[in-house]
Amino acid sequence: MARPRRPRDRVTNLPKYRYINRTQLSGKENLEELVERVKQGDISAFGRIYDRLFDKVYGYVYRQVGKRAEAEDITSGVFLNAFEKIGGFTWQGAGFNAWIFRIAHNSVIDHFRRQGRPFFEIEAVEETLEQPAAGLEEMIDTAWEEEELYAAIDDLPDEQKQVILLRLMVNLSNREIGEVLSKSEGAVKALQHRAMTNLRKSLAGSRRNEDG
Repeated sequence: MARPRRPRDRVTNLPKYRYINRTQLSGKENLEELVERVKQGDISAFGRIYDRLFDKVYGYVYRQVGKRAEAEDITSGVFLNAFEKIGGFTWQGAGFNAWIFRIAHNSVIDHFRRQGRPFFEIEAVEETLEQPAAGLEEMIDTAWEEEELYAAIDDLPDEQKQVILLRLMVNLSNREIGEVLSKSEGAVKALQHRAMTNLRKSLAGSRRNEDG
């Protein structure tokens, strides 16, 4: 996947602060501490949040729009929006990751709407679901190449794709994914189950084609 360089001036209009390599980040500084420091006026703390989350936000957006320039612009807007709204963030319900990916999710939807492109399919999603036969981690641990897996993910219906990307790339819980997508935890489980079924069929077909 193409990735942009990460100088902070790519996020236009954010306050200027010293670039902090992710290897310099202290493991003792959790997101809650950093968010509270930003609220108290410590701009450099937002730089640390940016460094921690940029790759995940950009990767999530890029997998939706498929174009580097568009993904960079949207990601810039996500962080600018987050910086402007962080004062109103509270630690009720889902955490900060779910909050910022909700901004990213809405930004992608707005992007498609401006282009006159539909985003989500309308799906009837059951609220209860039997336990999936195997988890996403099991699939990732198999012999499939990463790009082959992502190609299969790209072919999923939009809502299923959203759930898998938030699970795989961001490691959000089903409850947090529900917060991002405005769905119940049961609906998220249903979408994940359908996505896993479709991925297995797609990857199995790909393997058969290779063997044939």
